[in-house]
Amino acid sequence: MSNTMRFVALVLLSIFFIGSSGAEWTLPIYVTSLSSNDNDNSPPPPPATYIRILGVNINASDGFDRDLDVLAPPPPQADALDVYFPCSHEVVNRLATDIKPDLKGVSWNMELIVPSVCVVRMDWNVEAVPEDIPVIMNTGTSQINMKSQDYTTFESGTYSLKVITQIAQTPNKGGGGGGGSGGSGEAFENILISETEREYVNKGSVVSYNFDFEGNIVQYLNFTGLKNSGKIAAKVEILNNTSTLVDSAPLDIVYKNLNIWVGNLDWATSENIANPIINFKVEKSWIIDNKISKSTISLNRYSDGIWNPLEIYKIGEDAEYLYFEAKVPGFSPFAVTGKKDMGESGGEGIIEPTETVEKQPVQAPTEKKGIPGFSLFAGVLFLLIVMQILRKNE
Repeated sequence: MSNTMRFVALVLLSIFFIGSSGAEWTLPIYVTSLSSNDNDNSPPPPPATYIRILGVNINASDGFDRDLDVLAPPPPQADALDVYFPCSHEVVNRLATDIKPDLKGVSWNMELIVPSVCVVRMDWNVEAVPEDIPVIMNTGTSQINMKSQDYTTFESGTYSLKVITQIAQTPNKGGGGGGGSGGSGEAFENILISETEREYVNKGSVVSYNFDFEGNIVQYLNFTGLKNSGKIAAKVEILNNTSTLVDSAPLDIVYKNLNIWVGNLDWATSENIANPIINFKVEKSWIIDNKISKSTISLNRYSDGIWNPLEIYKIGEDAEYLYFEAKVPGFSPFAVTGKKDMGESGGEGIIEPTETVEKQPVQAPTEKKGIPGFSLFAGVLFLLIVMQILRKNE
């Protein structure tokens, strides 16, 4: 072989190895079970840690690869920690290591069962993942940028997780989902309150999520399930300022900025739910202090790059709040706003209902018809006649 041929072969080999070096990597996930039993009389069991590994390889397929994938143990007994990658192979259906081909936008499904009286901490190590590949975990209630956050926790329950190697879009938003330690894609420092509720969604049933954290203006969220979907989470994030997931702030005076998420990315669609309704409340003190016209209060939803006002209905009020309902076409960033009523003076933003006292009509005195002063003239004449008669008798 000539020197030229050797040189060409060496160059081709170098290109092959350099080109394929970024196509093979793994990401280990450490799932640790920690007891949450508050009974001081019984010592907590030692923590149990499971290691699950996902990754890519140029020689992998999208199914089971005997030389790359690793089987997971059989399902444990009831009410025990379990975590695995589902597999559609005719024999193998549980993997502890799941290696995928190097494609654009690879995804892994992971099933996690957290037993009762238990909390799970999930850690991961992304050192082997190339810098230009983002890794996002959808937990069912939030999206976690696994490169900016290195762990999360799960309470008792069943979770269907998804890890993807592309920036996931938040529901109904035009741009990328973004990162941040807030979990949902919202910047952590912008989240004032985060409240999550989980309910079973069955076909034909009305599902209601009730929220009661102090400061959460969302009272409940209802919809009708169209499929048997298992336990689905709904999450409300009350924000300090405009959501970091949107491109612009609403135009009107903002009462509250918030994010509302239901299920995994793109789960809350017309295929799975119908008639979604949000109930929220607005403080009367805010209306008064900002001279807001009550008729201008609106729930705005950010979708397709713009803020869209939704039709709302006032359903009640008490001494402190007005209560509203709104039918929503989807879940995403929201903002409750109002407009200043320039015709109102300070302290008159709300006109409180007062008890009305019914006024009885006052009957006007009846006017007597006749000659004016006739009765007085007749009296004087009668007196003169009497005096004349008495003189004659004397």
